[in-house]
Amino acid sequence: MKKKLLTVALAAIPLQSYAQSSVTLFGLLDEGVTYVSNASGHSLVQMASGIQAPNLLGIRGTEDLGGGLQAFFVMDSMPDINTGKQNGGAFTGRESYVGIASPYGTLTLGRQFDYMFDNLSIARWGHQIPYVSLYQLPGGPFAKLGAPLGTFDYTRIAGGEATPNAIKYTSKTYAGFDFGAMYGFSNIAGQTGSNNLMSFGANYNNGPLRLNAAYTYSKEDGIDDGHHGIRNYGFGGRYDFGMLALDVLYTNTRNTFTNGHVDSYEAGWLVKFAPDTFLYANYIYAKGNDQLDNSHSNQGGLTFDYLLSKRTDVYVNAIYQRASGAGAVASVNGTFATSSSQNQTVLRLGMRTLF
Repeated sequence: MKKKLLTVALAAIPLQSYAQSSVTLFGLLDEGVTYVSNASGHSLVQMASGIQAPNLLGIRGTEDLGGGLQAFFVMDSMPDINTGKQNGGAFTGRESYVGIASPYGTLTLGRQFDYMFDNLSIARWGHQIPYVSLYQLPGGPFAKLGAPLGTFDYTRIAGGEATPNAIKYTSKTYAGFDFGAMYGFSNIAGQTGSNNLMSFGANYNNGPLRLNAAYTYSKEDGIDDGHHGIRNYGFGGRYDFGMLALDVLYTNTRNTFTNGHVDSYEAGWLVKFAPDTFLYANYIYAKGNDQLDNSHSNQGGLTFDYLLSKRTDVYVNAIYQRASGAGAVASVNGTFATSSSQNQTVLRLGMRTLF
């Protein structure tokens, strides 16, 4: 009888834990046809995925620990649905972390994004971020900056690459204000002071008003053997009038070894014509310093988005960039195609669905 009771008790333990836990499979797929007016001197028409939103496939889970504590995890990837390959080379190539949520905030460990992306994109745009195209983020003639991803996502607001070996704390919200800090370890013996990352951020949210700030300094292996790197900081906000929302952002990106830097100024407008029809327009001016030949760019972009359902939408992107300066050539973010001239136009028709 004692053995039977013990067997029943042991069998009940995983059932009880399961009742307080959840695991969810989630995904997001974006596909479309893009036209680029000038890609190394030729026009280009291509299938391109992950533009209006990144392709995502992942799992996330939570467990209630009691006492106001909750354990959670996230593991996701960015598949290219045209080639079938995983961007990042693994199922967890985008993010993978575990954490604890408490009444004081969250503590997470693993591969995760810094506050340039969290605060200046996710928190600043909020519900409006689905209508902002990757093509509408800063690009331009700044290859000499020496950023690890080239002219792609040099401001770090596109979420181009998460940071491995990172520990991150984000506070709970106090009267609309929250803050956080993150540190990415080098994981190299004798290299504690190099090949690492520090990031800090703060947000203020009061009804229709959002104010956001972030700082990230990433020491890169390819810049002075990891003793210097790319330092980013920025601040901006958004105000939601209901049918119209306005957003602004300033970012500063500097190579601490060469002293090359870019100042970027952005303004955007989201117009809600109907519950299922949106238009997002933005303008970006970016300027490099002497080390970048004083190159600068002017870019305007439009995204028209129509919701077919709560999960599926179709959209059109139209982007134009003009670069100026000695030898400057245009390069719209996310095309991965540099123009042979000072101008580049991008048009796209796409579809997106989530589950």
